[in-house]
Amino acid sequence: MRRVGAHEVILPDRRIELAVVEIEGSRVVNYYEFRDELPMTEWLGGTIRLKRAKDGELQAWWKDKLLEED
Repeated sequence: MRRVGAHEVILPDRRIELAVVEIEGSRVVNYYEFRDELPMTEWLGGTIRLKRAKDGELQAWWKDKLLEED
């Protein structure tokens, strides 16, 4: 799992400031407001946009790049 943080996460219906997104493969498995420092969290900063892929999976995009588990 890859855990990334950003200043804001934008979803189709809302916006979360200071948030963390958890990714497995290229699929978002969880997202939430940043409250405490978590181990193994990569801080990307800026904005992460969550969008649905054609197959319905939720994906995370940062600077026009699909975020995937390394």
